[in-house]
Amino acid sequence: MRVIFFAKDRTFKASSTTFPLLVLIFAAICVAQTRVGVAAPTFTLRDQYDKALQLSDLRGSLVVLVDADRTGNQFNGAWVKPLRTRYNTPQLQQIRIVQIAHLSSVPGFLHNYVKGKFISKDSAHPNGPVLLDWEGIVAKAYGFHDEVSNIYLIDRDGILRFTASGKGTTTDLDPLIQLLDKIIARPTNPPNSI
Repeated sequence: MRVIFFAKDRTFKASSTTFPLLVLIFAAICVAQTRVGVAAPTFTLRDQYDKALQLSDLRGSLVVLVDADRTGNQFNGAWVKPLRTRYNTPQLQQIRIVQIAHLSSVPGFLHNYVKGKFISKDSAHPNGPVLLDWEGIVAKAYGFHDEVSNIYLIDRDGILRFTASGKGTTTDLDPLIQLLDKIIARPTNPPNSI
């Protein structure tokens, strides 16, 4: 089998032995995402109340980003509720859970309408903040799977430590909880200590 690629005045021929390698290289380029163990890309997004949040402002906290599209949103609670229940003690309230709505498929003329859907009509029970990602900034930087929740754990130093996507089953949650427990158990170095 011979495959021919054309790219601006150049022709590349690939044999059946090199074709799989080219496919892998192409896939790696298309799915450019941050790897675990490197600095998490920073971003600034606004929530439904127009309050801006910059990821770098959360430095010093453990941050769990929960990013989902309209379909994947149904699984966010399966991830978030167990984390809030497990880590709801004063000494463990160092975990910040940040929910993000992946809205890049929403046309511009519908932004205000969709934004309004995130605002509670009941002032006694307002919705918590949800960052509105109209351009898919987080999805592009961290990698994203449609129709499920996407989870990214960033440590106190701003390093991406974990990524997952799924429906928040016990099998999905266990690796995240184990890693969080391990990180929390480590003593933190106060500023200016070496």
